Amino acid sequence: MKKVLQEKLFCHIFHILAVLMFAVLFYYCLGITGENSGELSDEYIYFKTDAVLLNVLGICAALPVLFFIGKLSEFLKSRKVRNIVLAVVCVLSALIGFLWVYATRTAPQSDQLCICQYADAFNRGDYSKVGKGEYIVNYPYQLGIITFMRVVFTLFGEGNYRAFQYLSAALLPLLVLSGCKIVRILSDENVRVELYYLLFILFCFPMYAYTSFVYGDLLSIIFGMTASWMFLACLKRFSWWRMALMGICMGLAVQLRAGMMVLVIALVITAGVRILTKRKWETIVLPGALLLGVFAMQLAVKAMYRDIMPKDMDSISVPLVVVMGLNDDYERCGWYNDYDQQVFLASDCSRELAEVKAYEDLQTYIALYRNDPDYMVDFFVRKMNAQWNAPMYQGIAMNSNLEKWQPAVVDSLFRHGRVASLTESGMKVYQLLLYGSILFLLGVKRKEFVEIEKYALLIAVFGGFLFTLIWEAKTRYVLPYLFMQLPYMAMGIHEIMSAVEKRGGRAE
Repeated sequence: MKKVLQEKLFCHIFHILAVLMFAVLFYYCLGITGENSGELSDEYIYFKTDAVLLNVLGICAALPVLFFIGKLSEFLKSRKVRNIVLAVVCVLSALIGFLWVYATRTAPQSDQLCICQYADAFNRGDYSKVGKGEYIVNYPYQLGIITFMRVVFTLFGEGNYRAFQYLSAALLPLLVLSGCKIVRILSDENVRVELYYLLFILFCFPMYAYTSFVYGDLLSIIFGMTASWMFLACLKRFSWWRMALMGICMGLAVQLRAGMMVLVIALVITAGVRILTKRKWETIVLPGALLLGVFAMQLAVKAMYRDIMPKDMDSISVPLVVVMGLNDDYERCGWYNDYDQQVFLASDCSRELAEVKAYEDLQTYIALYRNDPDYMVDFFVRKMNAQWNAPMYQGIAMNSNLEKWQPAVVDSLFRHGRVASLTESGMKVYQLLLYGSILFLLGVKRKEFVEIEKYALLIAVFGGFLFTLIWEAKTRYVLPYLFMQLPYMAMGIHEIMSAVEKRGGRAE
């Protein structure tokens, strides 16, 4: 009994934290929007003041549409029919992804280009760029995505980044499937919730926009969500093959994008709280399998480059990036400003010397915040909104290196024409519904959400929220948490519709 109360207490505490987070996000989402400028080379976020009334009207206009769509769930009660609808959405997502890659024809730039160049060079046996101050030595965590890219280039040809883009599109059905399976678990097979989820994932524009991004972002999300599905399925009914797949997928996710460690920590916390109440061996081995998958993959990659990567050279460490995340250059709060590179190179690539400088600068920022708390609040609010209140998630800005002529519709989207305006408006309403519906869900399910697994992905979202406040700011870093929120968004919209129906029934 005491252990059950401990789980309930943890759930109630986290519930309060989650409500506060989504209340803040929804509040700011009503009044401002972060967006990119019309310049394709400009990735920075600029704020536009919104008319709150218009945003409220946008929500009010969307809800009746969602209400009538929800009524279609009456025809989807059969598991066979639901699986057919799921299959259709999976196929459509892949087709749209393929069409986006084919039509936009974007090429890698910046870090993407470095990854491709290193992958090609390593495949040729050229390790000349592995030396002091070089990119791969400064950022060794990129070896995971480089290794993955090497496999793609080996199979499909040297420098064939287009194959990577099509692979990303081909794996979109796995993202749709894993999210749908998570919805079935969290909602106890609620048909209307499942229908809403499939609707939201199908019309999630950033999912398609990032298929052309030659980096680990989208693939790490796909593998991370698959691992989350396996994790929740194992909590419900243990299976050895699910646990093994969970570990492999999470290992891949972290290698492709180190930031997915936030999800790992969230799932470990979930399992840890579950162990307090149910000390079954099946539950105890889950966090071990998660961590084993992550660290085994890490060790495998390190072993692969053991004789290549220099052992006597330092890499850029966490404190440098954290301090960079506190800069306010040109009011671009926490955005990349080359601080980590400059300090590291100025310290002769010595981590110890660079960290001394970083800690000195950190104390300067702390003193600034202590002496001017109003500025501190303003800074972190702007930093939060630049990442969590930009509904396009930099989908166009980060994929804007266009190779050649574009079809009229795509050109209008990239050049901020009518299609861009419609897409941005649609995603604004989408984000309002996202935050608002989850806030509503948490409000009505306060007494029912007392099982820790109900919060598993929200714990990751909350961890990501805190992480983005201290790390380098970039809107695309929030992209994984968008997909972690979609199951809860679907449940929240269902609860809103249920409340409307109950009120309508009373009125009659």
